[in-house]
Amino acid sequence: MKKLALLLALGCFLQMGFAQRNFGKLVGGLEIGFDVSQLTDGFKPRFIPSFQLEVPIGSLALGAGIGRKYYQYYEYGLSTGQSKMRIEDGVPVTYYLTDIREFKPAYWTVPLKAEVRIHRCQCVYLQAGLTIDFFDSGTPDRIVFSGAEVKQPWPYELRHDDLIKKQTTSFNLGIGFNLFRSEGFRLTARPSIVWSENPEIYALYADAPKFIPTLRMNFGVQVAIIR
Repeated sequence: MKKLALLLALGCFLQMGFAQRNFGKLVGGLEIGFDVSQLTDGFKPRFIPSFQLEVPIGSLALGAGIGRKYYQYYEYGLSTGQSKMRIEDGVPVTYYLTDIREFKPAYWTVPLKAEVRIHRCQCVYLQAGLTIDFFDSGTPDRIVFSGAEVKQPWPYELRHDDLIKKQTTSFNLGIGFNLFRSEGFRLTARPSIVWSENPEIYALYADAPKFIPTLRMNFGVQVAIIR
């Protein structure tokens, strides 16, 4: 927390004398976000690169963009249709042969945001936003282990969108600051609290969280497209 406060103070000091209204009428840039702490159990993304545009209106800015949200490998099983019988403690037990597969879920993401510059140096801003994510069902998968013996049978066939939701929504609140700024160019950083809709489809776990809160760090580079 002390390091974050020092970075914030340094960003303000470097940006004294610059005004948001002088930066540009249309601003574009690249941003990447990643979760640094997960506040509950759940399936979280690895990183989220995006391209974003924003229109400043005085100290207010409205923006939108498009990006890609990448997750870690997701593992599931498919039945081979074969089974084995074993005697355990004098009792016959059936084991179902299963191929263990995995794939990396990915979403196309559309971030929408509103920002307000809150300091007279215009180097600090509050952001509230939401993102709408659309599942890319075409990501390839691979077999991790063939012929695993399990006691509960898996289906013979599963599509990726049988396991992962086709569309999710997340909400975020953050405070950002300029790491560096010159005429028409700036580097930004923004820690945020994000409530992400759980992308997993649970058929058996009714107590699974609907939203997963995380602490996310975002870094961006922006240029003034129209001065």
